[in-house]
Amino acid sequence: MSWFLVALIAYFLNAVAMTVDKTLLKKGGIENPVVYTFYIAALGSVLMIFIIPFGFFLPSPIVMVAALLAGAVFAWALVLMFGALAKDDATRVTAAIGGLVPVFVFILAWFILEEAFSLRQTIAAVLLIAGAFLMSLDFQTHGAWAWLKKKLGLTHGLELPHIRRVLWLALPAAALFGVAHTLTKFVYNSTPFLNGFIWTRLGSLVVVLLLLFSAKNRRDLKNSLRKNKKGKSSAAQKKSGLRFLFGQACGGASALLQQYAIFLGSVALVNAVSGVQYAVVFILVVILSKTAPKLLKEKLTREVVIQKVLAIVIIAAGLYLIR
Repeated sequence: MSWFLVALIAYFLNAVAMTVDKTLLKKGGIENPVVYTFYIAALGSVLMIFIIPFGFFLPSPIVMVAALLAGAVFAWALVLMFGALAKDDATRVTAAIGGLVPVFVFILAWFILEEAFSLRQTIAAVLLIAGAFLMSLDFQTHGAWAWLKKKLGLTHGLELPHIRRVLWLALPAAALFGVAHTLTKFVYNSTPFLNGFIWTRLGSLVVVLLLLFSAKNRRDLKNSLRKNKKGKSSAAQKKSGLRFLFGQACGGASALLQQYAIFLGSVALVNAVSGVQYAVVFILVVILSKTAPKLLKEKLTREVVIQKVLAIVIIAAGLYLIR
């Protein structure tokens, strides 16, 4: 199976997981990003235990350190990303982070891994990144056309694209994801896939356990576990639990497939393809906003829809060139 097909499936599943995450991080969901990251690391550890009999061994010291560091950095990136998701719309957060990650990965892969790209691949990557950035821009409630009229002085006032609210979390999260993916590819270049996957997940688990030294994080985790253990939980809580399990199943499968795609191909190109998930997130958000606004509701004016559709077209062009 080609890395491109594996990556497409992985990012589709991740889009589903990210949309579910947003519904849980909203009202009545898990409010502490560390707690949410703990659950992800715990589920990843369960998967790691099942894989250990099929490919675990001690790699060289350099590879071991790189794998543990990759997993640790990835866990910190998750904490920042979930913190951003709790503060802003899913489409903007995922696109802002995902649009920045390939930039960091391209730079790091070029310097550290010495990956080379053809002209077609470079153009495709630029289109995918541009589409993700366009998806992340928020021209307030009236869309890009109203903003452009103000910019040209056709109306009173001046309104800049609103991306600063999540930038302080999105930028460092993207940088950490970039470092984690680049280190992961270095590990896969030096050890078999299953062994590398196990060691990187171990690094994530170590960081999450260290974060539980915080009294607040432990208290929030205990409260979350206590709520889940209540026998008389409400129907809403049970539905939230089912959504969580479904989201984590999609997220876990996505993580494994994304790692395998990185193992098969260029880490920079695999990350560039991630632009497809933002298109899927937008489509899912539109559907949920219309059919289940209590779960997820975002502002979708005609101008905003046109902006997102244009971004999807750009992303599709990039996918066509990079396939």
